[in-house]
Amino acid sequence: MVTESREHPADTGDGERLRGPEALQHARERMDTAIVASAEDAMGWAGGLHDALDELADVLRRHRDASERPGGSLDEMERMEPRLSGRIEQSRAEHQPLIDRTEELRDTVAQQMEGGRVEVNHLRGIAGRLESDFRHHIAAGIELTYEAFERDMGGEG
Repeated sequence: MVTESREHPADTGDGERLRGPEALQHARERMDTAIVASAEDAMGWAGGLHDALDELADVLRRHRDASERPGGSLDEMERMEPRLSGRIEQSRAEHQPLIDRTEELRDTVAQQMEGGRVEVNHLRGIAGRLESDFRHHIAAGIELTYEAFERDMGGEG
Protein backbone atom coordinates (compact mmCIF):
# COMPACT_ATOMS: atom_id res chain seq x y z
CA MET A 1 0.00 0.00 0.00
CA VAL A 2 1.18 3.56 -0.80
CA THR A 3 1.58 5.74 2.25
CA GLU A 4 2.16 9.44 2.68
CA SER A 5 5.72 10.67 2.93
CA ARG A 6 6.99 11.28 6.45
CA GLU A 7 8.27 14.73 5.63
CA HIS A 8 6.00 16.82 3.46
CA PRO A 9 7.99 18.41 0.62
CA ALA A 10 6.23 21.74 1.16
CA ASP A 11 7.61 21.91 4.71
CA THR A 12 10.44 24.35 5.20
CA GLY A 13 13.58 23.50 7.15
CA ASP A 14 12.21 25.08 10.33
CA GLY A 15 9.08 22.94 10.40
CA GLU A 16 6.81 25.57 8.83
CA ARG A 17 4.63 24.66 5.88
CA LEU A 18 4.80 26.75 2.71
CA ARG A 19 1.72 28.89 2.30
CA GLY A 20 -0.01 30.93 -0.36
CA PRO A 21 1.66 31.47 -3.71
CA GLU A 22 4.87 29.70 -2.62
CA ALA A 23 2.97 26.51 -1.79
CA LEU A 24 1.02 26.67 -5.07
CA GLN A 25 4.24 27.21 -7.03
CA HIS A 26 6.02 24.36 -5.24
CA ALA A 27 3.13 21.97 -5.90
CA ARG A 28 3.01 22.99 -9.58
CA GLU A 29 6.74 22.46 -10.01
CA ARG A 30 6.55 19.11 -8.27
CA MET A 31 3.72 17.99 -10.57
CA ASP A 32 5.72 19.10 -13.62
CA THR A 33 8.74 17.14 -12.44
CA ALA A 34 6.72 14.01 -11.64
CA ILE A 35 4.86 13.97 -14.95
CA VAL A 36 7.96 14.27 -17.15
CA ALA A 37 10.26 12.08 -15.05
CA SER A 38 11.70 8.96 -16.62
CA ALA A 39 9.35 6.01 -16.30
CA GLU A 40 11.98 3.35 -16.92
CA ASP A 41 11.13 2.22 -13.39
CA ALA A 42 7.32 2.48 -13.65
CA MET A 43 6.74 1.83 -9.94
CA GLY A 44 9.26 4.49 -8.96
CA TRP A 45 7.71 6.93 -11.42
CA ALA A 46 4.25 6.20 -10.04
CA GLY A 47 5.48 6.71 -6.48
CA GLY A 48 6.82 10.14 -7.44
CA LEU A 49 3.53 11.05 -9.11
CA HIS A 50 1.57 9.79 -6.10
CA ASP A 51 3.61 11.96 -3.74
CA ALA A 52 3.22 15.01 -6.01
CA LEU A 53 -0.54 14.45 -6.15
CA ASP A 54 -0.67 14.07 -2.38
CA GLU A 55 1.09 17.41 -1.98
CA LEU A 56 -1.14 19.05 -4.60
CA ALA A 57 -4.31 17.84 -2.87
CA ASP A 58 -3.08 19.25 0.44
CA VAL A 59 -2.09 22.59 -1.11
CA LEU A 60 -5.40 22.86 -2.99
CA ARG A 61 -7.40 22.18 0.20
CA ARG A 62 -5.45 24.86 2.08
CA HIS A 63 -5.80 27.27 -0.88
CA ARG A 64 -9.57 26.68 -1.00
CA ASP A 65 -9.96 27.09 2.75
CA ALA A 66 -7.93 30.31 2.87
CA SER A 67 -9.55 31.92 -0.16
CA GLU A 68 -13.15 30.86 0.56
CA ARG A 69 -13.28 31.46 4.30
CA PRO A 70 -15.51 34.35 5.42
CA GLY A 71 -13.45 37.50 4.94
CA GLY A 72 -10.91 35.58 2.85
CA SER A 73 -9.27 36.78 -0.32
CA LEU A 74 -12.26 36.05 -2.58
CA ASP A 75 -14.65 37.93 -0.28
CA GLU A 76 -12.18 40.81 -0.12
CA MET A 77 -11.89 40.96 -3.92
CA GLU A 78 -15.65 40.91 -4.32
CA ARG A 79 -16.04 43.68 -1.74
CA MET A 80 -13.46 45.85 -3.50
CA GLU A 81 -14.54 45.08 -7.08
CA PRO A 82 -18.14 43.80 -7.30
CA ARG A 83 -17.81 43.76 -11.10
CA LEU A 84 -15.56 40.70 -10.69
CA SER A 85 -18.23 38.64 -8.90
CA GLY A 86 -18.84 36.27 -11.83
CA ARG A 87 -15.18 35.42 -12.19
CA ILE A 88 -14.82 35.10 -8.42
CA GLU A 89 -17.69 32.61 -8.32
CA GLN A 90 -16.02 30.69 -11.16
CA SER A 91 -12.84 30.48 -9.08
CA ARG A 92 -14.81 29.21 -6.09
CA ALA A 93 -16.56 26.65 -8.29
CA GLU A 94 -13.23 25.27 -9.54
CA HIS A 95 -11.77 24.48 -6.12
CA GLN A 96 -13.60 21.29 -5.13
CA PRO A 97 -13.50 19.66 -8.58
CA LEU A 98 -9.73 20.23 -8.74
CA ILE A 99 -9.35 18.66 -5.29
CA ASP A 100 -11.62 15.74 -6.20
CA ARG A 101 -9.77 15.05 -9.47
CA THR A 102 -6.41 15.22 -7.70
CA GLU A 103 -7.48 12.79 -4.98
CA GLU A 104 -9.12 10.46 -7.51
CA LEU A 105 -5.95 10.33 -9.62
CA ARG A 106 -3.80 9.84 -6.52
CA ASP A 107 -6.02 6.91 -5.51
CA THR A 108 -5.87 5.45 -9.03
CA VAL A 109 -2.06 5.62 -8.97
CA ALA A 110 -2.04 3.88 -5.57
CA GLN A 111 -4.39 1.14 -6.84
CA GLN A 112 -2.25 0.52 -9.91
CA MET A 113 0.88 0.32 -7.78
CA GLU A 114 -0.80 -2.11 -5.40
CA GLY A 115 -1.94 -4.19 -8.40
CA GLY A 116 1.61 -4.27 -9.77
CA ARG A 117 0.71 -2.75 -13.16
CA VAL A 118 1.18 0.97 -13.78
CA GLU A 119 -0.27 2.45 -16.98
CA VAL A 120 2.30 5.23 -17.34
CA ASN A 121 1.03 6.83 -20.55
CA HIS A 122 -2.57 6.83 -19.37
CA LEU A 123 -1.64 8.31 -16.00
CA ARG A 124 0.62 10.90 -17.65
CA GLY A 125 -2.26 12.04 -19.83
CA ILE A 126 -4.66 12.44 -16.93
CA ALA A 127 -2.00 14.13 -14.78
CA GLY A 128 -1.10 16.49 -17.63
CA ARG A 129 -4.71 17.59 -18.08
CA LEU A 130 -5.09 18.07 -14.33
CA GLU A 131 -1.87 20.07 -14.14
CA SER A 132 -3.01 22.22 -17.08
CA ASP A 133 -6.33 22.97 -15.36
CA PHE A 134 -4.45 23.77 -12.14
CA ARG A 135 -2.21 26.21 -14.05
CA HIS A 136 -5.29 27.83 -15.60
CA HIS A 137 -6.90 28.23 -12.16
CA ILE A 138 -3.77 29.84 -10.73
CA ALA A 139 -3.40 32.16 -13.74
CA ALA A 140 -7.04 33.24 -13.44
CA GLY A 141 -6.49 33.87 -9.71
CA ILE A 142 -3.46 36.03 -10.46
CA GLU A 143 -5.50 38.05 -12.96
CA LEU A 144 -8.32 38.48 -10.43
CA THR A 145 -5.88 39.60 -7.76
CA TYR A 146 -4.31 42.09 -10.13
CA GLU A 147 -7.66 43.51 -11.18
CA ALA A 148 -8.98 43.72 -7.62
CA PHE A 149 -5.91 45.05 -5.82
CA GLU A 150 -3.38 46.43 -8.28
CA ARG A 151 -5.17 47.80 -11.31
CA ASP A 152 -5.10 51.57 -11.77
CA MET A 153 -8.64 52.47 -12.73
CA GLY A 154 -7.58 55.86 -14.08
CA GLY A 155 -8.16 59.32 -12.73
CA GLU A 156 -5.66 61.80 -11.49
CA GLY A 157 -2.75 60.52 -9.52
